[in-house]
Amino acid sequence: MSLHRISAAFRPIALGLLSLLMFTPLGHQAQTVVTVAGEEVSAQDFEHIFKKNNRDSLVTPAALDEYMELFIDFKLKVLAAEELGMDTAQAFINELAGYRKQLARPYLVDNDLLDAMVEQAYARTLEEVRASHLLVNIGGDSSPLDTLNAWNKALALKERIASGEDFAGIAKSRGGSDDPSVKDNGGDLGWFSAFMMLYSFEEACYTAEVGQLVGPIRTRYGYHIIKLTGRRPARGELKVAHIMIRPSKNKGDESEAKAKIDALNAELANGASFAELARQHSDDQSSRTKGGELPMFGTGRMVEPFEEAAFALAQDGDISEPVQTQYGWHLIQRLEFKAPPTFDESKRELEKKLQRDSRSEQVRKSFIAKRKAEYGFTLDEKRFQQVVDATVIDSILQPISVKKGIAKKPILMVGKEKTTVGDFIAFVNDKRSRVSVDQGAESLLRQALARFSDEAVIAYEDQRLEGKHNDFRLLMEEYHDGILLFELTDQKVWSRAVRDSAGLQNFWDENQTEYAWKTRIQGQIFRCSDDTAAQRIFNVAQAGGDMETERREMVSENPLSITVEESRVELGTNPTLDAAFESLNGQPGITPFETVDGQVRFVQITEVIDPIGKTLEEARGKVIADFQDHLEKTWIAELRARFAHEVNRTALHAIR
Repeated sequence: MSLHRISAAFRPIALGLLSLLMFTPLGHQAQTVVTVAGEEVSAQDFEHIFKKNNRDSLVTPAALDEYMELFIDFKLKVLAAEELGMDTAQAFINELAGYRKQLARPYLVDNDLLDAMVEQAYARTLEEVRASHLLVNIGGDSSPLDTLNAWNKALALKERIASGEDFAGIAKSRGGSDDPSVKDNGGDLGWFSAFMMLYSFEEACYTAEVGQLVGPIRTRYGYHIIKLTGRRPARGELKVAHIMIRPSKNKGDESEAKAKIDALNAELANGASFAELARQHSDDQSSRTKGGELPMFGTGRMVEPFEEAAFALAQDGDISEPVQTQYGWHLIQRLEFKAPPTFDESKRELEKKLQRDSRSEQVRKSFIAKRKAEYGFTLDEKRFQQVVDATVIDSILQPISVKKGIAKKPILMVGKEKTTVGDFIAFVNDKRSRVSVDQGAESLLRQALARFSDEAVIAYEDQRLEGKHNDFRLLMEEYHDGILLFELTDQKVWSRAVRDSAGLQNFWDENQTEYAWKTRIQGQIFRCSDDTAAQRIFNVAQAGGDMETERREMVSENPLSITVEESRVELGTNPTLDAAFESLNGQPGITPFETVDGQVRFVQITEVIDPIGKTLEEARGKVIADFQDHLEKTWIAELRARFAHEVNRTALHAIR
């Protein structure tokens, strides 16, 4: 595989998904393996690139030599792009920065904690829990007094439940739960699993014992008092079909709906098709055209009576008795069961869910805490108080400002990098929409300082990724070189071959003898339903009659009676026509009948065309591809003549 073809893939976002494997034998890692125009490449870096692009190949001197030639060509093209200043163009800088932002993300999280949380999430997907809760609303921007009042209210409700009062009764009572669904469910949330609730809520439930009262637990909605009411193994997922009969709204009487569902149940017992009855009678418009089929679902995705009846079906094909839900009466047929996936099967999806879930904040906080400890993060609390004292917030529309003397003073330090009060104030003014001015200056600034500090630590680490992680440095070099290579190769080779009509014509004039048709066969393949149909069209073909008119008449009488495939192909590209050509000794004619796949088949070859040269239009696709190869070879020869390059074969062949 040529290196420039690999690098052409750098344009799509998908390139950001490339995985890296590092191989660093100690004996040769510091040696220079090749020098291209004065730029030295270490054996370690070359080995990394070689093994990444040849993972399934044996490492032999011949393979290393072959790949080295491709690598030199690659580096020469990049050097040519840099000579033209393409690496200083703003479009290039922006594109590379965009890729870097994506590629840096895995390095800016606590991967040990991430792995542990993915494993924890998987373990929780194997178990379902059930809980009841009551909620005391409290907003994220509430004052300390309002927050305390909400806490005390939640505690008081918990104490009443602990003393023996009915949970659902308290939840539904005036001054009870603020969750609007409480009037229907009494606080019962049903069964759920990982990622179906906010992480802090999920954590409280999965770490509690059945019957235990937990809380207050804080989420973005407020304070929760939770009672764990059940645990069971995960039930997997089901695909079912259903027939739904909705009660008549006008009559206000469910007897008609029940009578109809019972009648349908009797039809099924007598062998009627479930899918057909669903298409004819189901009131679920979204599924009736599909024979009642519903998407795959698991716990918590359907109303409970429906879900319980569906999971009670033991085998695919089993049909439930009539089930009543708030939507009407249902008959349910199990179509497919899917057991909970293995860890390896679900790992990637769990990682994606975790990144979107509130638990990702735990991973982020852990990463920041570790980096603060690593770099000796310090915050000047006295300076912060000076900022608070010097700040007045008149309006959310009015920017905050401080005196110049304070603005230049440092307020925090990450490693040896100081950040000033002015930087902090600029951050606050930029983020004003994310805070409430009703909190007052100190509260607003304290929250902003926490975010500002976190972002400063992440930025400090981000600046050091290339020096700290060799695999990241190499990946960024690949993206840098790959983008340049794509742009310049497009100009010099790919697009040029399409645009340069004069150059293409000259290339064609010099090489047109290389482009010729092989022997071609013009023929028709007839596939008929039986001997009678085959004989009917055969007679017309043998007499040289109008076969298309005959075919249309036959199809009008029986749509399955005949199909005709007409082709003009090169010998060797269609096995059926090739066999007919051989049986007819390379001459036009009609083959005998044969039965293939339950059909009667014969072939008529109407013309055999001897080898002949192609026109440019007939060969254009292949000619352009060959012209591109020609342009690239010419370009590489010029680059190799211009720029010096030297290979250390001893270091190269030491790679294992």
